[in-house]
Amino acid sequence: MQKQEVSRQEIEALLGFEITSEQFKEALAYARHKQAYIYQQEGRPVVLQHWYLVKLTEEYVRSLAFSKYTMDLCKTLRDMEKEHLISNRGAQ
Repeated sequence: MQKQEVSRQEIEALLGFEITSEQFKEALAYARHKQAYIYQQEGRPVVLQHWYLVKLTEEYVRSLAFSKYTMDLCKTLRDMEKEHLISNRGAQ
C-alpha cells in the first residue's frame, strides 16, 4: 500500500481557513510524531491510516490557533491594564 501524503489544501478545507506553510509543516511533524506514539502504545492499524493523520494535523493547527488567540488576548488585556494604571497616576 502506497502512503498518501497529507496536503496543506486538505487541512485548509477541513479548517475553513488558510494556514501558512510553516504552520502546516509544524502541525504535520507534530501529528506524525503523535501518530507514531499512539500506534506504539495501542497497536491499532487504524491509527496508521491517512485520514487519521489528517485529523491529527487539523487538531494541532486548531490548537496552535487557539494558543495564539489566547496569548494575543492576554497581551491586549495586559496592555489595557498598563494604560489604566498610567491614566490613574496622571489624574492624581
